[in-house]
Amino acid sequence: MGEFEVHRVRFFGLVPAGVRCLACQPRGTRLALARTDGAVEVYNFAANYYQEKVIPGHEARVVESLCWAAGDRLFGAGLSGDITEYDLARLSAARGTDGGGGPIWSMAANSTGTQLAIGCEDGSVKIFQVVPGGIQFERNLDRRKGRVLCLSWHPSSTHIAAGSIDVFRVIDVASGQTVQRIMVNYHMEKAKRECVVWAIALLSKGSVVTADSFGRVQFWDWQQGTLAESHTVSTSAVLSLAVSEREDSMVVGTSTGATYQLQLLPVKLGGSEKRWVRTKPFQYHSHDVRAVAHSATALISGGLDAQLVIRPLMEKVQKKGYDAALRKFTFPHRRLVSCARKARLLLFQFSQHLELWRLGSTEESGKDGEVLPLCRMPEHLVQIKSKGPEHIYCSCVSPCGTWLGYSTASRLHLYRMRCDGDSVSLRKVQVPKVLPPAYQLQFSADSDNLFVASAQGSVHVLQLLEPGGCKHLHTLRPPSGCSEAVYLLAPSADGHWLAAVSGDWAIRVYNLKCFKHHCMVPSYNCAVTALAIHPSTNNLVIAYSDQQLVEFSIPEQQYTAWSRVVQSRGLHCCWLERDSPITHITFNPKNPSHILLHDTYLFCILDKSLVSLGVPRVCPCGSKSGLGSADLSHARSPQPLPDDNTPLMNQSTLKQLPETARKRQLHAFKICKKFQPLLFMDLLDENSLVVVERPIMDFKTQLPLPVQQKKFGT
Repeated sequence: MGEFEVHRVRFFGLVPAGVRCLACQPRGTRLALARTDGAVEVYNFAANYYQEKVIPGHEARVVESLCWAAGDRLFGAGLSGDITEYDLARLSAARGTDGGGGPIWSMAANSTGTQLAIGCEDGSVKIFQVVPGGIQFERNLDRRKGRVLCLSWHPSSTHIAAGSIDVFRVIDVASGQTVQRIMVNYHMEKAKRECVVWAIALLSKGSVVTADSFGRVQFWDWQQGTLAESHTVSTSAVLSLAVSEREDSMVVGTSTGATYQLQLLPVKLGGSEKRWVRTKPFQYHSHDVRAVAHSATALISGGLDAQLVIRPLMEKVQKKGYDAALRKFTFPHRRLVSCARKARLLLFQFSQHLELWRLGSTEESGKDGEVLPLCRMPEHLVQIKSKGPEHIYCSCVSPCGTWLGYSTASRLHLYRMRCDGDSVSLRKVQVPKVLPPAYQLQFSADSDNLFVASAQGSVHVLQLLEPGGCKHLHTLRPPSGCSEAVYLLAPSADGHWLAAVSGDWAIRVYNLKCFKHHCMVPSYNCAVTALAIHPSTNNLVIAYSDQQLVEFSIPEQQYTAWSRVVQSRGLHCCWLERDSPITHITFNPKNPSHILLHDTYLFCILDKSLVSLGVPRVCPCGSKSGLGSADLSHARSPQPLPDDNTPLMNQSTLKQLPETARKRQLHAFKICKKFQPLLFMDLLDENSLVVVERPIMDFKTQLPLPVQQKKFGT
């Protein structure tokens, strides 16, 4: 298949923001996540936990609590004192309401989703009514001294438990009065040390569960005011707590990075008496676990190490498969790197600035796996800072390296760039005022046009002018209407076609010659994670969140014969069980039958010539055994592809086999796992490849030090 000269980039200094809070949609399929930089993300359970929506952060909007209300409406509150409702179609903060009690530390919705309760800095608990178009203040409940750090509604919506420092109380919602006030550290010898109630849960059977800074999970009979059970799960603080809907299981997170599950089990087999039993710790995080959630089939935790961990409950999983796999997400499911192939430039996107780098070069040649000396080191050319508190949502650099654009939540910015030797000059270009902010930017292959993805499924086409200007050509609108924003774009190399994917997962193809809607790809019940148009055939290759791959002929408006063969025979189980979505697809100009794609853990070359009607089964392989290699040159001739019972060999394993055995194990998917975590991959030309990695330990060393634990023998 040929070898590539690989530019291995590790100077992308991305430090993902930590996870601050989580919220599972009640009886729904979504998980909302807020990060410490104010960004809000929505993951879809039904789409294999794909990160389907991202609302960029804001310097003045730090989210301390998230909750779902009225079905699919998402609310956030924080130390700014505002309650914000998020528009999940336009991916923005829709409206804000002043809480009226200073900074908001906690928020919770009742079981019907019709009321919100907030806990404020001034010690008050306030009730808001969820109404069409927003929320409306209803009344104040009993106010006491001390900030309200956590809240929990009773399932019947009659009472609210509120936790503070050294104390928690239970409030009757109808009267607004405190009916029970319990000190949580009255029996501690270290009474001078404050006990912070970080999390609380009010159960239907009359128990209150508290998690505190002494490392305890305690169960209280709030009507009697007595302690029923106490579990010391950590030597440091227990920061978060979540209870299952059946109230027979809960998960807690600690400041040491450990998570615990507590289950309500019978004391004797077949007996009626039950007690809470703690499991062993699960050490998936290196820093504070500030947020946990409990879905019907999994325990979910988020830490300040920026990692989201989903651990399935094996007793809830019917069979071995994707739902039984432990998943860890650290990096976003969208691209933060763009490449100017001709100019060999990389644009890195951070929350409030962009960095433009020129790749290094070498004059040496060597064998596979050798590291070649550089005659020119990578060069940091320019840094562009975004003014104002809004974070950058998307960015892109043109293939020729002379145009650069980015967008915040309110404004699109475009620059004309000139490189004169080692110096770079930028000139801002005035964009038409009619243009809204962009959710995705993409330049055409000839750098003559800029495609701006906007809300309601629309795409604006800008013509780029010399020596530096732009003109609005047309707005492409879906013929049937759409309420969701476009989040993926793919223009064709000949400038004839443009594919756009909106939040409703519909793929629409437009004709750029006449600026009309051409066709739609048949609907599929999974999110699109990546797509690209082949430069010579104009076939659209699509990757879905359930790891399916399809090829759609734009001129013929139907699936290709190759795609129909693949789908009729099915993909290999190891490929389908991968837990990381494909984030980028490109093509090898030297060999039209090669499709290059990657996710966070693998780079793959799909050789379509090995998938024909004569082979018994199509089996793309995402085997997780062993490390791959940059050498992807072992294909010789079409061979039968293995079925689910056959061990799958990636390139590293194949190199260790004898020549005869190697030929027997060949298949169409050439897997390389040498580059991890892989944030970006693209071809610079037919012989060279650029890959961008961000090793986990590189950014973890830049995080605040976690709580240190003394280990035996040290």
